[in-house]
Amino acid sequence: MKIDRLLGIIVLLIYRKKIKAAELSRYFEVSERTIYRDIDSLNRAGIPIVSLPGQEGGYELMDRFKLDKKYLTLDELLSIQWALKSIEKATGFEDINELISKINQLIDSVPIQDKNIQLQISHSNYSTQHIQTIYKSIQNCRVIKIRYVDHKGNETERDIESMGIFLKDTHWYTWAYCLLRNELRVFKLTRIMEIDNTNRFFTRRPYTIEDLYEKEDEKLESSIRPFTVCLQFSQEMRAQVLDNFQENEIVNNPDGTIIVEKNYYTIDQAITQIINFRNKVRIIYPKELILKFIKCLDDTIKLYKDL
Repeated sequence: MKIDRLLGIIVLLIYRKKIKAAELSRYFEVSERTIYRDIDSLNRAGIPIVSLPGQEGGYELMDRFKLDKKYLTLDELLSIQWALKSIEKATGFEDINELISKINQLIDSVPIQDKNIQLQISHSNYSTQHIQTIYKSIQNCRVIKIRYVDHKGNETERDIESMGIFLKDTHWYTWAYCLLRNELRVFKLTRIMEIDNTNRFFTRRPYTIEDLYEKEDEKLESSIRPFTVCLQFSQEMRAQVLDNFQENEIVNNPDGTIIVEKNYYTIDQAITQIINFRNKVRIIYPKELILKFIKCLDDTIKLYKDL
């Protein structure tokens, strides 16, 4: 959204002091022409951004500039501050402390922050190390080598050109151009067993994360058709149902039972989620899934036949 991008430009100018239009274009994945219009919009809004010519030039905020509350409210500043603190804790990026300090300077000195409101992002030291290595590889356009375990448990070594890092459902991912598969791929950080820098550099390819989403959508549309699964839960499972399914997938019956209708793309995908509910769920249909689920349970029992 444009408003998010304008706010992002301001924060980057506070943090980086000076930045070129080409860098902003790559960062926000829009054209340089769009960046020029954004800078013009900010100037017309009264935020003094100066343009410095030459090879070492770029855009920067005028000295001693402080954001007016009509452009950024205290609540918005506090939200940025809390988010940055949470990201710093999850990633270990020490340089975020400097950005947090600069955000603090924009907040009045009156201690009105609500310490009961906090943003927490789950993380591990293992993921933090991976995030730092990947982040630096993106900044420096350096190819990294990873040892990766795919969803089938197969382990491969890959050289990748990381494009970005994102957090989804409490898990960190990097999307990158995979030199082994010669295409865009997403890698879950918890599945990266080893990660190392190489002495090779790359020129960033003209892809955005939207290209990745479109590729995945086309793949699903062309090769896999979703099927609907109907599940029945008892009242005691209501909290777990709300945690794992969308509101439009849930129907609460008068007798207290809960019906869920959800689309899956593979039988294995459905079983992976359903088995987490143990004996608290009943599959209503399709029959193919019921039979496959029973076989899965029988195979599990066989693992313990010697007990």
